[in-house]
Amino acid sequence: MFTTIGSVGKDRFEELVTSSLDRVEMEARCQFAVGDAALEIEPLRPHGGHLPVAEPQLSVEESLALFAARLGVSFHTVRTQRWVAAQWPAEHRQTGVSFEVHRILAAHPDRFELIRNPPLNERTGLPRWTGEAAKKAVGWKSDQVPVSTAEKVAAIRDLAEGDEAVAAVVATDFLRRPDVAFKAMRDPTARERVNEAQFELAEEGGEDDEFTQDYVQTFSDEDEGDPIEDPVHIVRGFRKAQEFGDLIAVCQGFIAGAARLVPKLRCHDLTASQVAALTRHVEKLRATTDWIEHAVATGKVDLDEQLAQLLRGQ
Repeated sequence: MFTTIGSVGKDRFEELVTSSLDRVEMEARCQFAVGDAALEIEPLRPHGGHLPVAEPQLSVEESLALFAARLGVSFHTVRTQRWVAAQWPAEHRQTGVSFEVHRILAAHPDRFELIRNPPLNERTGLPRWTGEAAKKAVGWKSDQVPVSTAEKVAAIRDLAEGDEAVAAVVATDFLRRPDVAFKAMRDPTARERVNEAQFELAEEGGEDDEFTQDYVQTFSDEDEGDPIEDPVHIVRGFRKAQEFGDLIAVCQGFIAGAARLVPKLRCHDLTASQVAALTRHVEKLRATTDWIEHAVATGKVDLDEQLAQLLRGQ
């Protein structure tokens, strides 16, 4: 258990929470009071309704704008508080629940029942409404940093939604972790998908999979020979295979990322400094690919001084 929270002790923290909750409740009452006043000035009317015009009078917007100006607040604030007050009759407003939560839940068809059943807060272990919990209840996207496992998984899925290139790179990266791969293969559906992909690649002969083709061509010859090999040679072979696979994955990751991002430049009007920065990085990429080709052809991986200076940005 924490003895201090921030710069205060736990007891003082609880005192501040209690006093602040009172202020939050007071603020909610004040906001509802302003909303009720605005609602009295300009009640909500059905769409298409109208008032009999006996004499010239202000429009709804003009009346609310005048009210807001007299209070010294924005028209948007008054209009929002008026609408929220209309959605929450006094008998359905919940004491101890912020005005913000009432605002978020205001459009929910079962809001009166929903607000009486606050969800469990994973941070505090207490059932309590928060702005983030209310957003989840109505299906809004949360701005909060993911905390629970479910929230983190949902965030990753949202980021990779509709982008197969990103999903493939992320899945490949995660499956390189032995524990992750082991747990993933315990899932029957995941295991079935991997097996299906392997069968499809085998039937295609690897022609459409550059990684499989390069990998097989590179290491298949080394597997032929005596059935009993030196353990040191085996370990070195595993390490060599892993390093080769990592290099191919880096190349494929760059290609996938470029294929996703370059088409988006069509609508961009780049500045001269942005063009210069991209040109410098492209020059580094060309030099790096030349280095890779040279290393593959000669077995020499040392950087010459000119290339080293270029990669350092000199």
